[in-house]
Amino acid sequence: MGRLLRYQPFKGLYLVYMLFSTAFIRIPWWCIRYIRPQNRPRLSWSLWQAVLVDLHRQVLFRIVIDIGYTEPPPKVDQELKDAKAVWIDGLSDNSPAFCGEVRRAANINHVRPEKVLAFWLFKPGAGVPEDLQAKEDEKVVIHMHSGAFIMGSGHPENAAAHLSLGLLAHSKSVSRILDVDYRLSAAPPDKPVNPFPAAVLDSLAAYRYLIHDLGFAPSNITVIGDSAGGNIALGLVRHLVESRMPDLPPPGRFVIVSSWLDIFEVHKAQPDSSHNMNNKSDMLGVSVVYSRNAYLGALGQDEAEARTNRYVAPGSVPDELAKGTYVGFPRTYVSAGDAEYIYTDSVVLADRMEADGVDVHRDFAKDAVHDYMIFPWFEPERTKGIKRLASWLDESDDR
Repeated sequence: MGRLLRYQPFKGLYLVYMLFSTAFIRIPWWCIRYIRPQNRPRLSWSLWQAVLVDLHRQVLFRIVIDIGYTEPPPKVDQELKDAKAVWIDGLSDNSPAFCGEVRRAANINHVRPEKVLAFWLFKPGAGVPEDLQAKEDEKVVIHMHSGAFIMGSGHPENAAAHLSLGLLAHSKSVSRILDVDYRLSAAPPDKPVNPFPAAVLDSLAAYRYLIHDLGFAPSNITVIGDSAGGNIALGLVRHLVESRMPDLPPPGRFVIVSSWLDIFEVHKAQPDSSHNMNNKSDMLGVSVVYSRNAYLGALGQDEAEARTNRYVAPGSVPDELAKGTYVGFPRTYVSAGDAEYIYTDSVVLADRMEADGVDVHRDFAKDAVHDYMIFPWFEPERTKGIKRLASWLDESDDR
């Protein structure tokens, strides 16, 4: 049935059914059900927040899984406000940076470096400077957006860019952010494309661009990733740390928000894990199999090995194998909402990093949903969370 829903007339009939059943049955029922605060998944939530969480989980994300989703190509020729599209050269096939586990996985999945689209986002009203070269001691952020590996964009008009736009509005030290429009993955019944490490290679090319082309000091670069983008960002930082490349050292700081790291959901076996405790208080909860298969590609053929792969499934790796795998990581900010379905992923990551000696700042927002800082409707928590992160970015490293 899943394959049939990707074709007409079944796709159209399904969408009509979802539209009418949601408008005339689901939403009215949710409004009645959540009138009493005691019936809401979290007592602190407004009626509107409770309804929107159910709408995302039971309708919007369900539709993506059932009929598939193809991200429309971002518009790069239109006039952007306080933003600029740039094409970045991919790594060469014989680049020293194309090495280690990234190259091994690329050979298995038949992935090669390609030219990368990215978007420079600037402070509101600042306009776009003619010269993109780094100013003296300028701080910069490179961001890998959310989207379950299969959707989203770095384009400033995409919902996934709300985190970057929020940081630019509130940070005093960061005046621009590079949002990477990395390659998106797909799996059967769609045509399989761009499994790991395609997105990591794109992010690596963008990171190299900041240092080699624009002259940013690695110590002034902060790598940020949210949701699945957090997994990609973690893979990028891990590659930089483990490869020990003199011309591409690790960034000064790392921020990982609502990260999806336990892609095999091994912690679901624990009764007190967020997968079990928060399955009614978050917008996630639909099957992760499609996104996981899309990102793994041929690496998923040996599931036992994939579960121990620190690059694609770092949260699924057993504790005994995870020891020592975060040594050398930069100062890190781990953010999540404690109402998240995958909240445990962030807690486990912070614990493992601290055990390996990483300077970790935890910011776990009470009653906040997955990736809450990208949702304008999740106020005031969204703005408060962005301000806390912006304040951390503005801190001196000499504290």
